[in-house]
Amino acid sequence: MHMEIQSSGSAAEVYGRLKTRITELRAKGKLSVIRDIRFDDSGLSAQATGSGFRALIACADGKVSVDLKLGLLLRPMRGQIEEGLRKRLQDALA
Repeated sequence: MHMEIQSSGSAAEVYGRLKTRITELRAKGKLSVIRDIRFDDSGLSAQATGSGFRALIACADGKVSVDLKLGLLLRPMRGQIEEGLRKRLQDALA
């Protein structure tokens, strides 16, 4: 599944806002579905894994691209996952 979220600012600004927000939410225990996340500051991207999914997040000028691979058990909930992810990303980038 691929999605793009529009945002204002340069790629570095978008990446900085996203990284800060993800880090804050994980510290509060609100993103427990993410088992591991690795930020690549030079590539302005991140790789996240959890139970039943893998995600590659890439920031560019004015947008964030997400490539999400869902495991077999999560595929029936694709629409709900996509909607929730889109909402969280839009909130983080606002």
